[in-house]
Amino acid sequence: MRVRTHELYGENRSPLQRWVVERLDARPGHLVLDVGSATGRDYHPRLTHARVVAIDRSMGMLAEVRTPRACADAASLPFRDAAFDRLMCNHMLYHVHDRDQALREMRRVVRPGGRVVITANAPGGLRNLIELHNAARAEVGLSSVMTAAERFGLGDTDLVRAAFPDARVEVFPNALVFPANQPVLEYLASGPASKDPPEQRARLFGILAARIDEIIERHGVFRVPTDAGCFVADV
Repeated sequence: MRVRTHELYGENRSPLQRWVVERLDARPGHLVLDVGSATGRDYHPRLTHARVVAIDRSMGMLAEVRTPRACADAASLPFRDAAFDRLMCNHMLYHVHDRDQALREMRRVVRPGGRVVITANAPGGLRNLIELHNAARAEVGLSSVMTAAERFGLGDTDLVRAAFPDARVEVFPNALVFPANQPVLEYLASGPASKDPPEQRARLFGILAARIDEIIERHGVFRVPTDAGCFVADV
C-alpha cells in the first residue's frame, strides 16, 4: 500500500529502489546480503546479476522470498566474517533495539573492498503530516506517534560512523503530493494509525479529513516532503 502511494503521488518519478541498487553497485557474481529483507519484492528483481541472501525476523515475510534466506536477527548475523561482497539494509534499522550491535555485525560480515548501503528517511520527512496527525490524535485522546526517522534516520551519522568511519550520506529528494484527503487517510491507515481502536480512528479521520481539505483548498494540493536516502560505506 505504502509503495503504491509513492508510485501514484510521489513527486520524484524515479523509483527509490533503483536509485538504492545503483549505489549498492553489485557486480556480476557478487554475493549480496539483504538485512531485514521483508519479501524482497522491491529490490531483489533489480539484482538478478548478483547472488542475494535474505534475512528477516519474520518467517511470514521470508515465505515470499525467492532467494536463499534465513530467519535471523540483525544484531546476530549467522554468517562467517567477510562473507559478503555487498550488504544492503533498507528502511529497517529503526525496528532494531541494539542498532550499535547490528551495525557492528554488518561491518563484520562484509569483506574488505566491499560496500554497505543503509537506507533510511531524512530528518523532517513526513513532518507536516505527522504534526497534523498528532494534533488530531490529541483531540481524540490518543498518544502521539513518532516518525521512523526519529528512531533511526539519515541524521544518525555518529551512530553509523562508529562502525563505518567513512560512511557518506546521499539524499533522494521526494514528496507526496495529494490532491484529495482520501489517499492521505489510506496512507495513515496503513502505517501510524493501523493499530488504533476503530471507534477512535473514525473520529480521528473525520478531523483529519476536514483539516486536509482546508489545506488543499488554500494550496491546491497537500504536499508532504518525504526525502529519503542512504548511508554508503566502502569497507
